[in-house]
Amino acid sequence: MSNSIVIQTNSTVIEDMKQQYKHSLSPKTPQGGIFMAKVPSCTITAYKSGKVMFQGGRAEAEAARWQTVPQTPKIAVKKSVDSHRYAPPASIGTMSIVGSDEVGTGDFFGPMTVVAVYVDAKQIPLLKELGVKDSKNLNDEQITAIAKQLLHVVPYSSLVLHNEKYNELFDKGNNQR
Repeated sequence: MSNSIVIQTNSTVIEDMKQQYKHSLSPKTPQGGIFMAKVPSCTITAYKSGKVMFQGGRAEAEAARWQTVPQTPKIAVKKSVDSHRYAPPASIGTMSIVGSDEVGTGDFFGPMTVVAVYVDAKQIPLLKELGVKDSKNLNDEQITAIAKQLLHVVPYSSLVLHNEKYNELFDKGNNQR
């Protein structure tokens, strides 16, 4: 079973982490990432947002090392180019909605996979009963079990974009940014 732990920290701590893991840095960094490091039984990914994700069998232990690091306040924060004022309505959890997500966008190996789903407001109680919630709060085993049930409950569409096709589209000027 693979664990995922996400902590929120600041740029000073992230730089300390990068220095600590300098011999374990991965040459690939996901979109929005500052660094990715692989240590025994744990992958650490730090993001520009200040979030750091620890994945693997030692995720909890590795994250615990950094959760006790004193947080120094940021002096000046430059506003992100991607920032916006949009905030979903408070009632979003009761609305019919379409959502999508992708994986593999920051990977060297493996395809990009995109899935979109439609959830009717009347289905929300059933989804809650099945255990649907933010994937950061679920382990791999729970996600797999819930996904098997969801396939029969909600309409969805999935696309697997293999590397060859991605490269072909990218070379033509089509990219995800």
